[in-house]
Amino acid sequence: MRKILLVWDVKSRGSPATLFYRALCGYDYETKSGRNHSPGILDQLPEDVWEFINRSTLLIEEEYAKMVERIFKEFAEHLIWYKFVVEEE
Repeated sequence: MRKILLVWDVKSRGSPATLFYRALCGYDYETKSGRNHSPGILDQLPEDVWEFINRSTLLIEEEYAKMVERIFKEFAEHLIWYKFVVEEE
């Protein structure tokens, strides 16, 4: 299966960057009853179809990439991002 490499840089700092990463990865927060997790788009995908190469590079199987790209498009005014198709030999 082909894979997609998504590479990005967050142009905006503060709230826009935080909201982007929360939409992508989700976030943990404390409550009186313990730690909870609010899911992001990657939480909705099987763990074996995506991999962070570093904080700003994601390798994902092509069929799931469109779901993740919606988040990038939603935050497009705060990001510079590129999509590359990874060719396998």
